[in-house]
Amino acid sequence: MHNVRVQFTIPNVEKVANLDIHVNGEQRSLKFRVETFAWDSDNGSSEDLVNILRDRIQNYDSEWEIYHIGAPQENTIPVTFRFKTNEN
Repeated sequence: MHNVRVQFTIPNVEKVANLDIHVNGEQRSLKFRVETFAWDSDNGSSEDLVNILRDRIQNYDSEWEIYHIGAPQENTIPVTFRFKTNEN
């Protein structure tokens, strides 16, 4: 399977972003979810914070897979998950 990454902003998404796309003339539906995790860089080393984030991602809902980890903003870090599908 090939991956194509297109970055765009979807304002005010609080739960799930459902996207319908066309690939080779075939319509596909994708679901994305953005979660923000606490990231207090004043209370721990970078290694400690990475370990905390890793634990939260590994214990996240198994129907979702990690798609992208964003840059930390203030005291949070955004993580985008993609709903797993059986498509190849």
